[in-house]
Amino acid sequence: MIFNLDKKVILVSHGKLSEGMMHSAQMIIGKNETLSCYGMMPGEHYSTIVDEIEVEAKANTETQYVIIADLFGGSVCNGCTSLTGLPNVKLISGMNIALVIEMVLASAPVSDEMIAEAIESCKEGIINVSQNFASSQNSNSDENFF
Repeated sequence: MIFNLDKKVILVSHGKLSEGMMHSAQMIIGKNETLSCYGMMPGEHYSTIVDEIEVEAKANTETQYVIIADLFGGSVCNGCTSLTGLPNVKLISGMNIALVIEMVLASAPVSDEMIAEAIESCKEGIINVSQNFASSQNSNSDENFF
């Protein structure tokens, strides 16, 4: 499918994680109309979120929707898997700020290869800083830790 240059990045999560993530990303990259969020609150069902995104994605077939969920296997992500049948929707789990920023700043359309590269880049940023910092202090290295 060929998209015009429209792309939406939608964060979905349990509770207010997606809202906080959106605000944190906007502190770094500035307010961006491309980015929105949904949070499933206690007592709510993920279908409300899925239904809203589905209506929007079906009404805007020229726009690519990149949905980033908080947790693989979580109810919100599981519910959004039904949206992957739409040709203009991609779903990624394991939300973190680096991934959100990469997807927001990526040129549309976002390919599976671009997503794979972003995921690998984000994995490299997950570091046991305490252990690495202690190791660098013990080695009396003149190298800068960062």
